Parts: sequence; structure tokens; C-alpha cells
Amino acid sequence: MSENPYASPNVTSDAAFNLDGQLNVDNVPVASQNKRLVNFFLDNIATQVISLAGGFLLGMVMVASSGGGNLSQSQATGMQFMGMFIGILLTLAYFAGMELACGATIGKLITGTRVVNATGGKAGIGQILGRSLARLIPFEPFSFLFGDKTTGWHDSLSGTRVVDIRKAR
Repeated sequence: MSENPYASPNVTSDAAFNLDGQLNVDNVPVASQNKRLVNFFLDNIATQVISLAGGFLLGMVMVASSGGGNLSQSQATGMQFMGMFIGILLTLAYFAGMELACGATIGKLITGTRVVNATGGKAGIGQILGRSLARLIPFEPFSFLFGDKTTGWHDSLSGTRVVDIRKAR
């Protein structure tokens, strides 16, 4: 007898998604080190472009507010610090905004990876903010070289993981 095409699908324990629609993290592989490296480079390009645009706008505002004159040394130094601060804020906004809205950044969307919590569900706001702030730890990208090669400090400190959803299907 043939299978009924209108019957509910059989859900087995090795399915990629559980009944709640969450990823079954035991059966979905974490993203490979190569995919994480590609994510890193693509997201760095995106944050550099965003920061460049923010710096350009800051420069335009400073020139307009100074009447087009030359800046003093203290004004130039203040502008450099303001630029660094705005760059950090824009980087945090990029990672937190993208991961809250989509569960992924541009790099992750391209490589087919997503951020999930430890149980495979959507990562919470606190986890995403913690993950974004942990990226500011000096030398954090080097955390992939030690211990688990697919988990960085921003993953372990926030209780999240990056999974390869293309292999989940």
C-alpha cells in the first residue's frame, strides 16, 4: 500500500527540528571553522563600510559646525575619539541588530549559518547583546585557535552557538 501524501509527517528523534520548531541541536552540526572564518571576513567588511559611512557623516557634521575652518589640535583629537566611539557603537548595532532581527549577520546569511541558544531556539536579547559585547574583548578572534575550534569566546560567554542550517535539511 502506498503512503498517504496527506498524512502528517513522521517526526523521528533524528529530525533537524523538534515539535516546537526549534533546531534539534544534537542533530545539527555547528558551523565549521572555515565557515566561521568566512563569516568573520564578510562581517568585518560590512562593519568597515558602515563605520566608514558613519565617519564620513561625522566629518561632514564637524565641518558644517565649524564653519568650514581648520580644526584645532584638541578638536581633531576629540573628533578621533568620537569617531572611535561611534565606530564601536555602529559595530555593536550591526551585530546585535542583525542577529536579533534575522538570527544571522550578512556573513552568516551568505554561508547558511545561524545563531541559536543552547537548546536550538532563538537566542534571547540578553544573549545577543552579551555576544555582541564579548566581541570587544581584545584578541577575541584568536579564541578560535585554542580549545574547541568552532566556538569563540563570544559563543561560550553568551551561551549561544552557530549552526550550519544547510546541513540541517
